[in-house]
Amino acid sequence: MIFCKTVERITRGMILTAGGLTLAACATTPIDDTVNSRLTQPTPPAAQAPIEAGDIAIAGQYAAHSIRDLPQIANSQKPLLVQFTGVTSIVDGPVDTEPYTDLLRDRLVVGSHEKLRYVERELPPLVLAKPKKIKSKKDLPPPVQVESDPDYQVLAELRGNFTDDLYKIQIQLVDFHTGEVLFNGLYRIRKETPSEPSNQTTITTQTIQPSTAPSQSPETGVAVPAPTQPPSSTPPPPQ
Repeated sequence: MIFCKTVERITRGMILTAGGLTLAACATTPIDDTVNSRLTQPTPPAAQAPIEAGDIAIAGQYAAHSIRDLPQIANSQKPLLVQFTGVTSIVDGPVDTEPYTDLLRDRLVVGSHEKLRYVERELPPLVLAKPKKIKSKKDLPPPVQVESDPDYQVLAELRGNFTDDLYKIQIQLVDFHTGEVLFNGLYRIRKETPSEPSNQTTITTQTIQPSTAPSQSPETGVAVPAPTQPPSSTPPPPQ
């Protein structure tokens, strides 16, 4: 009898332990948020943890510095053309990507330090600063042919759960001609709220004509006749 109870307790403990391990495994299993991604994903051994960037502007600053330090960019003697068409989203819900695109574009352009020239329809051409000391016209940098294909392409993609307060953004620098990924950055950022239109109150003016009806006294309620204009002292013109 005692032996049976001991076996029963051991069996029950094993079942509870197995159930706890199953629940723990389910809770720690990460959800693959790269489904439907258009970006090249690294193989699982090379998978990287997202960098805590705070917001999209800081993530763009990190990415801009990393891209600028690449040998292909740092050793170039002329500004390289880069195409950036904006941030896309595979978040499981509707996301306005315009704020992310504007902030990321701004950080990328500022952080390029004239090493890169971003070409897109929305972005005006980057005006290169002239050298401080110019001895002759030969010292000026040669003009960049913007009609040619870009050298590189920046891809940026949001992903995550729509109800979460934080998203992930993956930023890549890709060789436009070969498709080789030269830089791959993954950052965790907070959600950007779209800018709300300002509340403008329209004020209309209306000309109020004097009323001919007699007004009433607030104390007695008796009608008070409207004041009459005094007779003109100017004599009428002679007949």
